Amino acid sequence: MKTRLKIAGVLTALGLTAVGVVGPFEGLRLTAYRDIVGVPTVCYGETRGVRMGDSYTREECAEMLGDGLVEFEQEIRKCLKAPDTIPDGPYISFVSLAYNIGAKAFCGSTLVKLANAGDLEGACRQLPRWNRAGGRVVKGLVNRRAEEMRICLEGLDGPVSLPGVAAPRPKPSAPTVDAEPVPVAAWPYWLGSFLVLLALAGLGFGVWRLVRGRKR
Repeated sequence: MKTRLKIAGVLTALGLTAVGVVGPFEGLRLTAYRDIVGVPTVCYGETRGVRMGDSYTREECAEMLGDGLVEFEQEIRKCLKAPDTIPDGPYISFVSLAYNIGAKAFCGSTLVKLANAGDLEGACRQLPRWNRAGGRVVKGLVNRRAEEMRICLEGLDGPVSLPGVAAPRPKPSAPTVDAEPVPVAAWPYWLGSFLVLLALAGLGFGVWRLVRGRKR
């Protein structure tokens, strides 16, 4: 089945970003533990087939998370009408939500109905509703949903700032530089008058010599 997170068994840039986003939300535990509702969990929130006493390396956990995200991605693509038209920000947020609450709950949500109706903004704003575990509001889920909604909404307009991932910066336009004025020599205020007088004196001397020469 088609996936945007992996190509030929290797995570794409979007897949790596998804791992970077979901990983901190889930938290890394190398040894199996019971989550807030008592389910055996390990690595980055993995629960399938986990038994108490299981343990993994960091590398195994990272690989497990990537594979897990792809599996959930493929499941939610079945209930999203046009998954490849969804921008990266909302797409990652939807995968993160599904990984946290399960594909079945995701596909039966109002969020999916809104997304399929073309209302991606409305779908993004559904994320904060999924803030409960065991029937009570959990602070960690409130924070997670808020960050997922931020990524989702910002992604509607273009690249978003993701945890650990720098958003592309627009190329700076060439700065506008005002042309510098051509330096003008600062002449003393009296110099102009002096030059005029000098010119008149020279003219008078020339006339005097001309008249004198005729008299001779």
